[in-house]
Amino acid sequence: MIQLTEFEQKLLETFSLSDRDARRLQRVIQDLSIIVGMDHEEIFDFMRFGVDHELEILKQDYNWEHFRIRIQKKLKKSPPV
Repeated sequence: MIQLTEFEQKLLETFSLSDRDARRLQRVIQDLSIIVGMDHEEIFDFMRFGVDHELEILKQDYNWEHFRIRIQKKLKKSPPV
């Protein structure tokens, strides 16, 4: 079993993810933090209330890169994908 960080554990519990997906989501959030200049906690707070549709798409296609791009566009207030 993978040893999760405290933040990954919070992601796992909030979004009902597997250990592996919690680690992936944490990496997506790290990437977004660098790109949009927001703290990872700010991105987490945004995701708790603003990405239901994107999570549903991710469950269907399991494409983490497209998921990251969709969230990035929402954070930058760009038109949706």
